[in-house]
Amino acid sequence: IQKLSQKWKNLRFDKDGTIHTVRGVKNEGTDSSSKKNEEEPKPEPTASIFELSLLGNTSPSDFRLTTPNAPSCAEPTDADSISFTLVSQLSQDRIWMLPYHCKRWGDNPMSVVIFTDEDAEVVKNKLVIEGCSKEQLTVQTVSKTRYDPNGTDYPVNVLRNLAFSKVKTTHLVYADIDFWPSESLHSILNIQSVKERMASDAKLATVIPVFQMNRRCKAYKDCRDDNIPFMPKQKDELITLIKKRQASTFDPTNEGGHGSTRYISWKDQSEGSYLDLPCIRSNRYEPYLALRYCSELPPFQEGFSGYGKNKMTWAMQLRRSGYQFSQLGEAFLVHYPHLDSQSRLEWNKKPKELQKVDSTLVGDVLESKEGSNIDLLSYKRARVDSLFLDYKDWLRENVTDSARVPMCENALNDDVRLWVHRDTADESQDSESKDNDDDENDVYEVNEELAKDKDAGNE
Repeated sequence: IQKLSQKWKNLRFDKDGTIHTVRGVKNEGTDSSSKKNEEEPKPEPTASIFELSLLGNTSPSDFRLTTPNAPSCAEPTDADSISFTLVSQLSQDRIWMLPYHCKRWGDNPMSVVIFTDEDAEVVKNKLVIEGCSKEQLTVQTVSKTRYDPNGTDYPVNVLRNLAFSKVKTTHLVYADIDFWPSESLHSILNIQSVKERMASDAKLATVIPVFQMNRRCKAYKDCRDDNIPFMPKQKDELITLIKKRQASTFDPTNEGGHGSTRYISWKDQSEGSYLDLPCIRSNRYEPYLALRYCSELPPFQEGFSGYGKNKMTWAMQLRRSGYQFSQLGEAFLVHYPHLDSQSRLEWNKKPKELQKVDSTLVGDVLESKEGSNIDLLSYKRARVDSLFLDYKDWLRENVTDSARVPMCENALNDDVRLWVHRDTADESQDSESKDNDDDENDVYEVNEELAKDKDAGNE
């Protein structure tokens, strides 16, 4: 390990305490832009990310029930006192997206954590120049060099919890930085009937439907000049893109991820109206939500880092804890078509025996003679799956099942996709339904229905 050029400085706050900077050390004589010798050993993190845990975690298998240092959900609130903070986390290479969030969200509170070696105050000043509000934007930075120098184990849930910790409003809206809010999202949330519904239910999880825009260039590259002008700001712009087959629900290849959202119903929902979800179709459901910020709110489980199961586990705990999932009319988020992150590429790595195997058949291969010699835990996906099984056991043992939204009768058996299995049965999902006659939940039928009025063709 190379010598450190300066001592580690742990935390530093500016005068009003709104900027929390965690700065890592830089190595002597290194140039991040220079080409590295492939034979050189990869640099190791100089510290455990858990030293930043607000939950008191010390290992990945530390799971938590509640959010520390937040007001109690038992404290009464009324519609007129409700306000919102947009919360996000991001890596250095996506800082450019933040000004677009600022413009769409308006002059309203935002809390972000950025995984970068830059100083938080320096980053914030740049963002203010780009149009973000100096008064409304709270920035924290966490050192990439100190915690993930190789970029393969992004501490996403630690960053999310840090971003939550700076919320001063009654409610928050969580969206990863690559999901851009509709221009009217804040105004829809502030409709009186919406705030009255929120005030009446501390465990209301307001679902903001998520869509994706197709990349505007044929080459696999980030063609921002082509993409950005077409990122829809309003519902009519989004529907127009869907009719042209240039946008769709997110993500058609992952049916469980957002398949419980009632997209067809949303198309005709009036602005600010609520539609309670009748059931959850998959444990992989990971909606973006507006929620009451309070101590009873489950935190993100910090052992899930990098890509895989870091958000769906949160939704699983919310459901079991008694949160009511209800989607909001007219509101939406739209995914920017970025390139795969290093964490995603790390997740995608497979042994040669599994390269062309359907995800539902992995278990069969692993139990065969061909798969018996695979070192599963040398792969990120298997390690995450193992931790996920630990988490499910913890959830059943420590969180009383108070679900107000049941699993659907034809809920997907998500465990067949796991690389790691145990003999214990999952009572919530007995089998995967091969036949699903509910068009609201068939991802391809949904997108056809959304584009149904007329086929505007492709540009």
